[in-house]
Amino acid sequence: MLRFAIIGTSRIAEQFAAAVAECNCAEATAVYSRTIENAQRFADVYGIPGRITSLEELASSQDFDAVYVASPNSCHFEHSVMMLRGKKHVLCEKPIATCAEELHQMLRVAEENGVVLLEASMHMFSPGLEQLRSLLPEVGTIRRASFVMNQYSSRYDSFKQGETHNIFSKEHAGGALNDLGIYCVEIMTALFGEPESLVASMIYLRTGVDGQGAIIAKYDGFLVELSYSKISQSVTPCAVQGEEGSLVFSWPSIIDKIDVVKRNGEKRQVICMGSENQMVYEIQAFSDIVNEPKKAEPYNRCSLMAQSVMDQAKAFDPPG
Repeated sequence: MLRFAIIGTSRIAEQFAAAVAECNCAEATAVYSRTIENAQRFADVYGIPGRITSLEELASSQDFDAVYVASPNSCHFEHSVMMLRGKKHVLCEKPIATCAEELHQMLRVAEENGVVLLEASMHMFSPGLEQLRSLLPEVGTIRRASFVMNQYSSRYDSFKQGETHNIFSKEHAGGALNDLGIYCVEIMTALFGEPESLVASMIYLRTGVDGQGAIIAKYDGFLVELSYSKISQSVTPCAVQGEEGSLVFSWPSIIDKIDVVKRNGEKRQVICMGSENQMVYEIQAFSDIVNEPKKAEPYNRCSLMAQSVMDQAKAFDPPG
């Protein structure tokens, strides 16, 4: 049984705690927050015995084996490295780092301390991604793919009234690419690897972070278009288009069903069944990887490629 501590008490941390409760391979034994009130509130809801307000105490504790890092994006590097140096396995919420160089450093620290580091990208561990990969041969030679994640933020209206939230804060490494575009980028790199080249364009908000953006990535013989936004909503589906047909699905974050549409008119739908809480799959995978650390390599390689793509996109169209 893998014993987890949780850094953070946000909604994503709540979803993680609920997922742990569904797993027979893990349990939550501690939660960290800057205030004891938040730690107690969270722990009471999810039946977690440990409540901690010191990161140093968290890193040195022997009461758990692994840490789920769900702090603001800008803290991921610092918090993960501290836990890795404390000999804790780390499952860090996406984006795992703010650039590829940070991730390289984190992986070196993990190796030096004999522990596992993995990005908590729930879509990368879901049955839907594996189902999508297995269906690629049915559409023939790939010529185009389009991955879309345009989701109007629940915080955008108050942001427009002058409030500042972490997700729209440059200081906290917010923005649409880090929050939503990463789903598109990681699906792309998981399926096709790193592109030969790319172009990118972003719309920046008053705080200097991107509210939306687009990336066109070039591969050998095909293009991939990525569209992501926190300031508009889209019903446009994702699709992988080949010479013999297309694979169509709603979101890159949760692939629950895939429509196979052949060029000859044949159609069928593939249902990707499983837990409603997609985090269950990443927890199960992480627990397995802790026992066999070499299994982390393909996931970390994909995270490195995704960070490289995001670095290139940010450099291609930086804020004015």
